[in-house]
Amino acid sequence: MAHRVDVRQAPQPAASIIEGSPRQSFLVRGPDWRAGIVGVLMGAVWGCGGKAPTSSTPAVSLPSAPPLACGVERWPVKTLADADAERINYVPVSSTISILSGLPAHCGGGPDASRAYGEELQVYEVIGRITLVRAEDDRDYHIALADPNQPTSTIVTEVADPGCIGEAGTLFAQQLLQDARVSFDAFRAGRSLTTLSGELVRVRGVGFYDFNHGQTGRSRSCIELHPILAIETARP
Repeated sequence: MAHRVDVRQAPQPAASIIEGSPRQSFLVRGPDWRAGIVGVLMGAVWGCGGKAPTSSTPAVSLPSAPPLACGVERWPVKTLADADAERINYVPVSSTISILSGLPAHCGGGPDASRAYGEELQVYEVIGRITLVRAEDDRDYHIALADPNQPTSTIVTEVADPGCIGEAGTLFAQQLLQDARVSFDAFRAGRSLTTLSGELVRVRGVGFYDFNHGQTGRSRSCIELHPILAIETARP
């Protein structure tokens, strides 16, 4: 049976030291005996491997890579969000990388939000051998192709990110870019980008003239297929 103790009648003990653990001692005076007991218990916890609530060294934040961002140069044209996109002939013209590379050069680019050349209003289909695939900072997949019959003739093709089309893009254009990304993912089939080099592919995309900035796989005419609308394995 528990005995009731009238704390008010209890004698006031002199100050004493209660050793809670090798790490901590507590000075207990009179009515503060409860705090002293709590201190002993906390000291026992710390002594058994618990963490004391002391100030800790601030965690060092490691720098993280900047998030990828959509591009800028002629971006409405690259993503079919320009005013001229509705004029594009989406019936593909079969061609070769060598023929497209041999077109009159327009390596100064063009206007940001419109199409300056007839080739930019046409969809082309070519067969090429992949020489490079890489993920770009603007969230595109850069795919460089070489003509299988004339390997010195090359062309850049790009799979655009559907999330970068912008508010000016139509639902039709959005669907085209989404279908193209699905097409690329199906062709890739989970493989690393570096293992795709050497693959023979059939690519369909919209003609586009980019300015010469030393891009890998640039054609002599600076024409690209940008964006790609479909990509698949081609039979030799």
